Amino acid sequence: MKNILEDFLSLGKLEEGLIVIRKESITADQCIADVQTVVEEMEQLLKSGQKTNLEYSGNRNLILERNLVKNILLNLTSNAIKFSPENSIIEVTINFKENELEISVKDKGIGISEEDQQHLFKRFFRGRNVTNIQGSGLGLHIVGKYLELLNGKIEIKSSLNNGSAFLITIPSNEN
Repeated sequence: MKNILEDFLSLGKLEEGLIVIRKESITADQCIADVQTVVEEMEQLLKSGQKTNLEYSGNRNLILERNLVKNILLNLTSNAIKFSPENSIIEVTINFKENELEISVKDKGIGISEEDQQHLFKRFFRGRNVTNIQGSGLGLHIVGKYLELLNGKIEIKSSLNNGSAFLITIPSNEN
């Protein structure tokens, strides 16, 4: 219930233009610490035998909006946990590139049909294979809006019963 309320509050702020972008220069170590904090917060949601594997590469300072990046990662990680079975691994990978940050979240969950992938970022959309799993249908919509604010992009690779991989690319710049 708390998550649904937070989704509605975030959506309201987005629609009213109340999200303020505060980019700051951060080191790779600070970014990794932020990601580790998110992963640790998500541990309470892990199902029996589930594990989160965090990997990173590169070592560049970036200029990013830390809170939105954390919120995007929170959403993707909680979805990976929610839609994956017990005894599975959620892979979170951070890649520091010259002028961008790449975040990948992969799971071995129920996957998303090709037809449903076209609608994932619409408000209140829920895939046909998730009717018995709790959710509001707002999480990925909000992620999409955050990425618009950050001039980022998202790629999805998924198929039914074969898991999902979300690749986020966020430019690192002053604008």
